[in-house]
Amino acid sequence: MKFWEIGKRNLKEIYRNPVLLGFLLGMPVAFMLVFCAAAGGGQASPIAMSIVDEDHSQTSSAFRQILGSIEAIELNEPIYSEESQAQEDLEDGRISLYLFIPSGFEEATQAQQTVNLELAYQGADPMIGLQVKPIIEAVGSEFLGMAPPLNVEIKGTESKIKNMVVNFYAPGIAVFGLMILISTAAEIIAGDREKGFLARMFTTPARPWDFILGYSLPFIPVLIVSTLIYLGVGMALGLTVVGNLGHVFLIFFLIGLCAIGIGMIVGSLVKSESQAGVSWLFIVPIAMISGAWFTVERMPSALRSVAGALPFSHAIDASRAVLNGSSFSAITLDIYWLIGWAVVLFAVGIILFRRTMVS
Repeated sequence: MKFWEIGKRNLKEIYRNPVLLGFLLGMPVAFMLVFCAAAGGGQASPIAMSIVDEDHSQTSSAFRQILGSIEAIELNEPIYSEESQAQEDLEDGRISLYLFIPSGFEEATQAQQTVNLELAYQGADPMIGLQVKPIIEAVGSEFLGMAPPLNVEIKGTESKIKNMVVNFYAPGIAVFGLMILISTAAEIIAGDREKGFLARMFTTPARPWDFILGYSLPFIPVLIVSTLIYLGVGMALGLTVVGNLGHVFLIFFLIGLCAIGIGMIVGSLVKSESQAGVSWLFIVPIAMISGAWFTVERMPSALRSVAGALPFSHAIDASRAVLNGSSFSAITLDIYWLIGWAVVLFAVGIILFRRTMVS
């Protein structure tokens, strides 16, 4: 019966560690709640769509009004009168989708001829166009009173991007991979604290920022190599960098710094190396709601608001935009957001180390 005694001992160890027990029991709950909500289990947000109306007729105006009444679609203002301006805003990331109504729309509908419309979207997101197309076609059939008189052509940047699926998923996978630095950094610091190494180091003249830099600097080469690997493997699988590759690297580097900073904070708060595993309780859910594997356009607005306050969604959105050809001006706000988060996280880490040294 020795195995029974060993089993009872280990069972007691698990129950004596509330952080570990909470992690084991809380992770399935977090996965189910966040995964189902991200996949549409909650009240999904409408897809924002702009309109380019070059027909300027009563018929096109009535068609726009019907589209605006659909719950799944939210029409942006103002209405574009020329496609060139909408295309420029699409490339710069100010809009993600627009429907082009050409001149002659009213004449074609009155003559009961086939109406050709264009649905342009950001090519890095292969899902949004496929989601909206059947909605527009159904509305058009009902509006015109005959089916199928409406031909909606989806237009992205397929001509430049070799594999749209890879271009969509690669940035999210890379950001999630860099988030692993959170648990790694936390485990190293917590392990040193558990072994008494930090206590001995606190007796030296070292300052709090010395500890933060000392623990952070070794991760920088790992961060750089990891980023290069993600980009290299992605390109081997068909990833197309339409924009500036240096901008993509900068985005991944900044989000990697944020991950290291969070790891420093978690490592300062937990008391043992096993407790550092609690970081996975929020790593995977945050990756989900940040758009690592799902398009965020249809996520509930509450989840989108939470994700928008965190740096990871900004990194994913910005890297996808650059891969799709957006300029640096289109991601400037995201870059500022990432820099701000990195500074704040390391500042908090220094404060926590200072308190630990005092205590």
